[in-house]
Order: sequence, then C-alpha cells, then structure tokens
Amino acid sequence: MPDSSTQDISYEVVHYHTEMPFKILNVHKKDLYKNKDLSTVNDVLDHWHNELEIVYSYSNDGIYYTDGIPHPMERDLFIIVNSRSIHKVISNRTTPYDDMPETLTTVLQISDSFLRSFIPNFEDLYFLPVFKTNEERPAQIMKDLARYADGKALNKYENMRLIGLVHELLYYICRDDLTLKDMEMPKKDRKNADILRKIISYTEDNYRLDINEMSAAQHFGYSASYFSRFFRSNMGITYKEFLTRMRINSAKDALTGSSKSVLEIAMDCGFSDARGLINMFNKYEGITPLQYRKKYARAT
Repeated sequence: MPDSSTQDISYEVVHYHTEMPFKILNVHKKDLYKNKDLSTVNDVLDHWHNELEIVYSYSNDGIYYTDGIPHPMERDLFIIVNSRSIHKVISNRTTPYDDMPETLTTVLQISDSFLRSFIPNFEDLYFLPVFKTNEERPAQIMKDLARYADGKALNKYENMRLIGLVHELLYYICRDDLTLKDMEMPKKDRKNADILRKIISYTEDNYRLDINEMSAAQHFGYSASYFSRFFRSNMGITYKEFLTRMRINSAKDALTGSSKSVLEIAMDCGFSDARGLINMFNKYEGITPLQYRKKYARAT
C-alpha cells in the first residue's frame, strides 16, 4: 500500500484559458501587493499539479521552493517545477515596492499529456529545478510568450506561433536540463506520485460517469477509509472536492465554448441534474453558470 502522511498540501486543477495544451500567466506586483503594502502579500503555499511549470523571473524578490528545496529568485532565472512536484513561493518582503519591475514572473504551465506525446519515456525523466543557460534565446521566448498571458485573444494563425515558441523553449530545456528521475526523487515520493497519477488518470477518464470516493477506492482495491486518508494527506483536499473541481472545470469549458444548456452541460460533466451544477458552481466560483458564460464566453 502507498505511504500516507499528514502534509498540508493542496492539488491545483489548472484551467486553460484557450484550447492550447498550456497556460501562460504573468504575476504583476500590483496584484500581489495591494496599495503598495509589502505586508499584504499572500504567499503561494504548498501545492502541486500535473502540469510542468516553467517560471521566468524578472526580479530578485522571493524564494521558490520545489520539493522542499529553496531557490532564491534572481533576475533572468528559470525555475522548473516538475509534474506532481510540491512547490510554493514565499516573498522576501524586503525589496521596496517601487524598485520592483511591474511584472515579477512569467509562468508557463504545460499539460503532461502534451509532453508525453513527444518526449520518450517522459515518466522516467526529471527536469532539474534550476535551468541555467548562457544562451539568450530561452529568455526571449518567455518574454514573447508573456505577451499572450492570461487568456489574451489570439489573432489568426497566432496559435501556430505560440505552439512553435513552446516547442522551441522545450528544446532548450530538454537538451540541457533533463536527467533520470531515479537519480533525483526519493523512492517513497515516486511510489506515492505514481499511485496518485493513476487515481487522477482514472478520475479524468470517468468523472462524467456516476463515480465517487467509494467506487474509486474499490477500483484500486483500498478500503474507503484508507483511500480517503491517503488522498487527502497527499492532495490537501478530499477526493469528493477534487472530483467536483474537475467537473466544474469541464463545465467551464462547455459554458464558454458551446451553446449547450446548463442541464446538458450538467449531465455531460457528471452532475445528476442542473441544480447540482448550479449549487456547486455558486460554491466554488461565486456566480451562476449563466453568469460565468456571459462574462467569459468565446465566439463559437
């Protein structure tokens, strides 16, 4: 059986802004430090996700932790967060607000299924947390990607440019930063990560069906109580909440990318009826599904 622990760690479901298999976002100082007050910053606490995360820093502010190892942020530094690695970001709160650049970091999160499609033996490989290069091109690629951050609408054919930039960046990182996972990850962490990956994959394949914590536990041959403890200790949330978040994210895509009714979307995403989707959407998003559609709908 997998090891369980009491770490307070949360799982992040990454919601993509577009149909691309990656997400780009910029972290701006005005969003972190309200009214220029350094004491108001909310640190990003321990969490993990399936995506590979590439962080490019424009400042010396903060410390990035990956699997418990601190990496002080530096200007032009790349931090690589492996799929399912536990990480957090702590501000040093010492750099004066006016001395910080407007954008602190650009973050690129790439779907692990996208990576597995063209990197042989991806599950056996590990990206070193600090990517060091003497070449200027990787930094320029991140700056180019930053222009498309936060779901910026794409002009005709720009999707091809974006895909090309991501592939080019991955070329540099794979060439210079990959090593074997067995050389970097403790055996216990690999075992738990492998089991969690299977649970997540099972949920991704079946969340539209009538599954729950009990049926998932039975599928993997665990008692409901053990499965519940293991999942929560490694994910920081219950399996029920994880499943609900996955269903809501799927509903978001349908709301913004289709003209289906709320009932149709609810049934497609694993909810028993429209009311179930509306209640959970209100709980996690603070608005109704139709309000979300009106605010974020894409042209279809």
